[in-house]
Amino acid sequence: MSVQIGNIIKKVMEDKRVSPSELASRLGVHPGSISRIFNYKHMHSSLLQKISQALGHDFFKYFTQDIRVERSEVEKQMEEMKKQMELLRKENGYLKQINELLTLKSGGIPSGQSSQEG
Repeated sequence: MSVQIGNIIKKVMEDKRVSPSELASRLGVHPGSISRIFNYKHMHSSLLQKISQALGHDFFKYFTQDIRVERSEVEKQMEEMKKQMELLRKENGYLKQINELLTLKSGGIPSGQSSQEG
Protein backbone atom coordinates (compact mmCIF):
# COMPACT_ATOMS: atom_id res chain seq x y z
CA MET A 1 0.00 0.00 0.00
CA SER A 2 1.44 3.34 -1.03
CA VAL A 3 0.95 6.11 1.51
CA GLN A 4 0.28 9.60 0.15
CA ILE A 5 1.64 11.33 3.24
CA GLY A 6 1.08 14.83 1.88
CA ASN A 7 -2.64 14.16 1.46
CA ILE A 8 -2.86 12.71 4.96
CA ILE A 9 -1.14 15.77 6.46
CA LYS A 10 -3.55 18.06 4.60
CA LYS A 11 -6.56 16.07 5.87
CA VAL A 12 -5.32 16.15 9.49
CA MET A 13 -4.74 19.89 9.22
CA GLU A 14 -8.29 20.35 7.95
CA ASP A 15 -9.69 18.16 10.73
CA LYS A 16 -7.74 20.13 13.35
CA ARG A 17 -8.50 23.46 11.63
CA VAL A 18 -4.82 24.36 11.29
CA SER A 19 -4.04 26.62 8.37
CA PRO A 20 -0.92 26.22 6.23
CA SER A 21 0.43 29.50 7.59
CA GLU A 22 -0.18 28.31 11.18
CA LEU A 23 1.68 25.05 10.52
CA ALA A 24 4.48 26.98 8.85
CA SER A 25 4.73 29.16 11.94
CA ARG A 26 4.85 26.12 14.23
CA LEU A 27 7.58 24.56 12.09
CA GLY A 28 9.50 27.79 11.59
CA VAL A 29 9.38 27.55 7.78
CA HIS A 30 8.10 29.72 4.95
CA PRO A 31 4.34 29.25 4.33
CA GLY A 32 5.04 28.29 0.71
CA SER A 33 6.87 25.20 1.97
CA ILE A 34 3.65 23.81 3.41
CA SER A 35 1.80 23.74 0.09
CA ARG A 36 4.68 21.72 -1.40
CA ILE A 37 4.40 19.20 1.47
CA PHE A 38 0.85 18.37 0.35
CA ASN A 39 2.27 16.94 -2.87
CA TYR A 40 4.86 14.74 -1.16
CA LYS A 41 4.53 11.01 -1.56
CA HIS A 42 7.62 10.44 0.58
CA MET A 43 9.18 12.48 3.32
CA HIS A 44 12.30 12.38 5.48
CA SER A 45 11.51 10.98 8.91
CA SER A 46 12.91 14.03 10.75
CA LEU A 47 10.49 16.33 8.90
CA LEU A 48 7.62 13.93 9.49
CA GLN A 49 8.43 13.89 13.20
CA LYS A 50 8.41 17.70 13.36
CA ILE A 51 5.04 17.79 11.59
CA SER A 52 3.71 15.08 13.91
CA GLN A 53 4.73 17.13 16.94
CA ALA A 54 3.41 20.39 15.48
CA LEU A 55 0.00 18.84 14.76
CA GLY A 56 -0.12 16.45 17.71
CA HIS A 57 -0.71 13.51 15.38
CA ASP A 58 1.28 10.32 14.78
CA PHE A 59 1.84 10.21 11.03
CA PHE A 60 4.22 7.26 11.34
CA LYS A 61 1.33 4.91 12.04
CA TYR A 62 0.30 5.07 8.39
CA PHE A 63 3.59 3.47 7.42
CA THR A 64 3.72 0.78 10.09
CA GLN A 65 0.19 -0.60 10.02
CA ASP A 66 0.96 -3.09 7.25
CA ILE A 67 4.34 -4.25 8.53
CA ARG A 68 4.43 -7.86 9.64
CA VAL A 69 7.45 -8.83 11.61
CA GLU A 70 8.33 -12.49 11.27
CA ARG A 71 9.46 -14.05 14.47
CA SER A 72 12.60 -16.07 14.17
CA GLU A 73 12.40 -19.83 14.35
CA VAL A 74 14.13 -19.77 17.74
CA GLU A 75 11.50 -17.39 19.14
CA LYS A 76 8.74 -19.68 17.89
CA GLN A 77 10.43 -22.70 19.48
CA MET A 78 10.89 -20.82 22.76
CA GLU A 79 7.21 -19.88 22.83
CA GLU A 80 6.23 -23.50 22.23
CA MET A 81 8.60 -24.68 24.96
CA LYS A 82 7.10 -22.17 27.42
CA LYS A 83 3.63 -23.55 26.69
CA GLN A 84 4.86 -27.10 27.20
CA MET A 85 6.56 -26.14 30.48
CA GLU A 86 3.35 -24.59 31.77
CA LEU A 87 1.44 -27.77 30.92
CA LEU A 88 4.08 -29.87 32.68
CA ARG A 89 3.86 -27.67 35.79
CA LYS A 90 0.10 -28.16 35.89
CA GLU A 91 0.44 -31.91 35.42
CA ASN A 92 3.09 -32.05 38.14
CA GLY A 93 0.72 -30.23 40.51
CA TYR A 94 -2.05 -32.71 39.73
CA LEU A 95 0.30 -35.64 40.30
CA LYS A 96 1.33 -34.23 43.68
CA GLN A 97 -2.33 -33.92 44.68
CA ILE A 98 -3.04 -37.48 43.54
CA ASN A 99 0.00 -38.73 45.46
CA GLU A 100 -1.20 -36.97 48.63
CA LEU A 101 -4.68 -38.47 48.28
CA LEU A 102 -3.29 -41.97 47.68
CA THR A 103 -0.96 -41.64 50.66
CA LEU A 104 -3.83 -40.53 52.91
CA LYS A 105 -6.11 -43.31 51.65
CA SER A 106 -3.49 -45.98 52.37
CA GLY A 107 -3.01 -44.65 55.89
CA GLY A 108 0.44 -43.28 55.27
CA ILE A 109 1.81 -39.93 56.29
CA PRO A 110 1.46 -37.30 53.60
CA SER A 111 4.72 -35.93 52.32
CA GLY A 112 5.62 -32.65 53.92
CA GLN A 113 4.59 -33.86 57.39
CA SER A 114 6.91 -35.65 59.78
CA SER A 115 6.03 -38.84 61.64
CA GLN A 116 6.52 -37.05 64.98
CA GLU A 117 3.68 -34.56 64.36
CA GLY A 118 0.32 -35.23 65.83
